[in-house]
Parts: sequence; structure tokens; C-alpha cells
Amino acid sequence: MEALEKLSPVRRPSLPEAVAQKLRDAILVGQLKPGDRLVEQKLAGSLGIGQPTLREALKELEFQGFVRKSPKKGTYVTKVTLEDFRKIQQVRMALEVVAIEKAAANVTDAALAELARLVTVMRKAGQKFDLAAFHKSDLAFHRIIWDLTGNEYLGLALERIAFGLFAFVLLQREPSAANEFIAAAEQHAQIAAGLRTRDPGRARQAFVEATTDFWSTYHGVNSTKEES
Repeated sequence: MEALEKLSPVRRPSLPEAVAQKLRDAILVGQLKPGDRLVEQKLAGSLGIGQPTLREALKELEFQGFVRKSPKKGTYVTKVTLEDFRKIQQVRMALEVVAIEKAAANVTDAALAELARLVTVMRKAGQKFDLAAFHKSDLAFHRIIWDLTGNEYLGLALERIAFGLFAFVLLQREPSAANEFIAAAEQHAQIAAGLRTRDPGRARQAFVEATTDFWSTYHGVNSTKEES
């Protein structure tokens, strides 16, 4: 009974959080596309909410990198170039290798089990080309690693950098790229295997190898797209 008393109450998302999630999903499935302008009055009416609630949701999405506000022009779904990706990824890698090393020293059996479960979810999402499910499980996978560092500031920095980055990588892909997502799930399995060693050096090596494989493919495909 004492253990039950220590459990935290279940928290329901606020209305702005629920709206932000709905808009994130709309972006991920392509209902809202990179570069689309979000007219507040029209969007609030479509969602059946007030503009103050919508503005709170848009603030969250802006922080996460899904939308950008332009002075005197309005709010737009973020449109990221390949050069933007390269710059963001450079910062993300510098931070996340530190997180991986710290996580390897602190990882628990429960965390490893959850990482394995999320890899399974990613595999299934990749097979179905379910971008929203893949993004959700991908982010959850990395959040476990960030939490294991015990450094909330490192986690916050990675959250800010990686959230939108992961999403817009997905938005660049076509349904024919489903195999790439299945491969990405296997790369996450490789990262989890590195953490399972509980050796910071080996975990770092597994992470760098897995991430480099994915980004080499991603940059190669999208460089060709930009040149065509």
C-alpha cells in the first residue's frame, strides 16, 4: 500500500498541449506541409478553439522547431534546408555522444527493456510507413537515454535541438522509403546493444556508427534531390 501511495497522479494534457499534439500529427502526416502559413483565426475556427489557446499551442511547436514565426508575416510550418540539417546535426552529435556515455554508466535493466520495446514499435511503424508513430517512439527512445544522464540541462538542450530535427527528417521521405525506416529501427537496436554493455566507450562507438550510417544515407539522398 505504501508503494501505491508514492505513485504520482495521472496527468491529463492541457488543451493547448492537446492542440499542439494534433498540429504535430497533422504536420507529420502531411496535412500541413513545410512552408504552409498558419492563419490563426482560420485555424482556431477549424479546431473549435479560441485564439489564445492556439497561440499557446503554437508557442510549444515553435520551441520544438515545428513552426517558425516571421515578424509581420505570420507563423509558418518550418521548412528546413539540407544545410540547416547539417548544422543542427553537428550540434546534436556533439551533445548526444556525451549523453550516450553517461547513460551507459547509469543504464538499468528496466531502461534496456523499454528501449527494446521501442525498437519493436519503430520496426512496425517503419513497415507501415506510420510517420507519427515512428517519430513518437524514436523520440521516446532518445528521451530515455537523456534521462539516464542525470543531467537535466543536457536533456533540455537535446530536446530543443532534436525534436524538430527528427520530425523533419521524416517529412523528407516518401512511402517508397519504408525500408529506410526499418533500417533506422535496426540502427536504434545497435545503439541499445551498445548501452547494454554498460561500457561508455563501446556505447559511444555503437551510437556514432549507427548514426553515421543513417545520416550518410539521408544526406546522399537529399543532396541528389536538391541538385535535381
